Amino acid sequence: MNQIQFYIYIILFIFSVSIFYGNEKKENDDVTHYKNDLFFLNLKDVLKYKSNIQEHDIKKGKSYLKGQASIEYYNAKIEADYIELNWKNGDLYAKSKEKSVLLQKENHQYFFSKIHFNFRNQIGEAKNFYTKEENHIVIADDIFKKKEDILMKKVTYISDPFFLKKKDNFPDFYLKTDYLKYSKKYILSGPIFFYWYRVPLPIFFPFFYMPIKFNKAYYSIMYPKFGIQKKRIYIEDLGLFFPISDLLNFSISTSIYNTEKWNIKTRIEYKLKYTDYGFINFDYKNMSNKQINYLFQWKHNSDSKPNSKINFNANINYDNVFLHNNESFSYINIRKKLSNYFWFMDFYMIQNKDKKEIKFIIPELILQTKNILFHDKKNLFLSQINIENELHFQNYMNGYKKTYFHTILNHNMSMTAYFPFFYPYFRISSKILYKDFYACDFPYFHISSFQKMDFSTNIVSIPFYKIWKLKDIFLLKHEVKPILFFHMIYFPPVFYNVKNHLKKRINFILNNNFVIKNTWNCMDSCRQIEIFKEINSSFIIDHNFIKWENFHIMGNTDLTKNFEAKYKAGINFFEKKYKMIYFDFSFSSNYDILFFPIKNKFQKKGKNRYDYFFFDHKNYAKYPIPFNLKIDFHSNYENSLDKKKFFHTFLSFNGSVNITKYWKISFHTDYDLLKNKIILANIIFDRDLRSFKMSFNWNIVKNSSWYFFIGLKDPYLKNIIQYNEKN
Repeated sequence: MNQIQFYIYIILFIFSVSIFYGNEKKENDDVTHYKNDLFFLNLKDVLKYKSNIQEHDIKKGKSYLKGQASIEYYNAKIEADYIELNWKNGDLYAKSKEKSVLLQKENHQYFFSKIHFNFRNQIGEAKNFYTKEENHIVIADDIFKKKEDILMKKVTYISDPFFLKKKDNFPDFYLKTDYLKYSKKYILSGPIFFYWYRVPLPIFFPFFYMPIKFNKAYYSIMYPKFGIQKKRIYIEDLGLFFPISDLLNFSISTSIYNTEKWNIKTRIEYKLKYTDYGFINFDYKNMSNKQINYLFQWKHNSDSKPNSKINFNANINYDNVFLHNNESFSYINIRKKLSNYFWFMDFYMIQNKDKKEIKFIIPELILQTKNILFHDKKNLFLSQINIENELHFQNYMNGYKKTYFHTILNHNMSMTAYFPFFYPYFRISSKILYKDFYACDFPYFHISSFQKMDFSTNIVSIPFYKIWKLKDIFLLKHEVKPILFFHMIYFPPVFYNVKNHLKKRINFILNNNFVIKNTWNCMDSCRQIEIFKEINSSFIIDHNFIKWENFHIMGNTDLTKNFEAKYKAGINFFEKKYKMIYFDFSFSSNYDILFFPIKNKFQKKGKNRYDYFFFDHKNYAKYPIPFNLKIDFHSNYENSLDKKKFFHTFLSFNGSVNITKYWKISFHTDYDLLKNKIILANIIFDRDLRSFKMSFNWNIVKNSSWYFFIGLKDPYLKNIIQYNEKN
């Protein structure tokens, strides 16, 4: 119904276009410009008009444009066989015999058989209104404008794509109403009827009423969806939306499946000053097992701005039976940010269905500061020092069986320095990190603490590369990027019992990239294939012993137009000589085939239904059948730390074929090569029914299921008129 409102705006524009007119006779396709101080309307710009014959009566104050007459004002234009302008009383009259009167504004065109309008008292009328947009047509027999009200009679709305493309003289489906009235306060229509091949259907809306305001929220009816499930008709999302004020909206909707299963949803949307906005939802469901479920949700957002002092955000969820998730998470947070520091204060509530508990984090406080001592890239020894501090406090409260509290205080302080070294070939960064951790449990009075200091240095080099040229056909590029990493960890012997208080390691990472570029017979761009996107390996020097830490390789190749392969593999070495090995390999191949393409031997051309086809000597219609097939192979392996091995290998087929011009079959199949069985098989049948579309989705597995749907293709009506059923 928003589309009807849209066309009311169009009609309002038609009767509000201001135009000029002249006071002198011209002939033979002349174009004349006039200033606004000569005319009754006292407008502020220049009007252009054009016609084969122009007559102007000074005594009567009228201008007559005859034969291919047109008037242009700003980006609006009127074309007609005859245009009469009365520049004393403000009357405009236009009509056409062979073609319709055309009103064009930008890329939109509106047609009439005749139009009569008075600019002084803003009243008028038009006959046989017609407009065509990309996906629909609107027709009205009569339009009347009386001051602030507009009345339309015999209104028809058509969205049949065959009728829009002029493949048929009559639409297969359309909507009609005898009466539609528009004012600044509301839109009102009589009964809206639905027609199928010019036969009225037993579906109609008894009336349409919508109080409305320009550029603001408006009252509207949320029309429902109808369907059939288990041989019973159900209705979904029948509701009402209306504004309470400019900053507050309310909506309510209901869904009815049977006498025992139904639900009601309410929603309040609000907007406060500046950038604060949010909504409150309350859902009440009566389930078929006589169980009642209700869900409460409050969400508030505050858009952060550089000048804002405090930002407040909230997301509160409470579900009494956890129909949506096993765990419900709620929070309230407050943010304050200045130039070099910011702090958070958060409150959390976590509901867990399995443990039947509610856990609170009241409060969580985070204070962060960041300072840059100086920033000088030209300094030969030190270019920048960053100092960061973070204080993190959390208090847990758990009410499961017995109430207890768990308090955590965590403090992190870091200092990072950047050094230029043979700039720009090397970049060095050193970091010192100090951590403090304290925990306390109540009522058990258990206190624990932990301290740690990290010293690390990174030396990163710019990439080095080498290019080989192979017979002016291929270019092979090898790029190397080395990284050297020093790391030392110190554990103070306070409240922490460890044997080794100092750990040292040196990590060396080597990144390699191999790329092949095809330079044969390419103009602007050449084909590039990444054989090895990245080869990454690292080594550890610990206790004067060098050991291999990990090795990773990944890449993707696009060898041909329809073939692409991706892969990654690696080995991670852990203590006690344990190795974790993994690989992930996949390739995909895509094919587009056109069966029975139209050839020159089919010379006979005729019309079958709504489209033109080529016919063979036996008068069988010949048309191409497009076929698409995509083959995906995916194999992965991993042995985890708990010595479990995972190995999966799948082969997938996805495709579609248009067996006729209006029938399409799509399929998706997953086959497990190791278990030698089909784990997923899905077939979808789609049928184009002009204004409607039909689909049947069949899932062929052990517990097979299907879903049937038929509904309008019109984007404005597809949720109103539909039929669906599932097993």
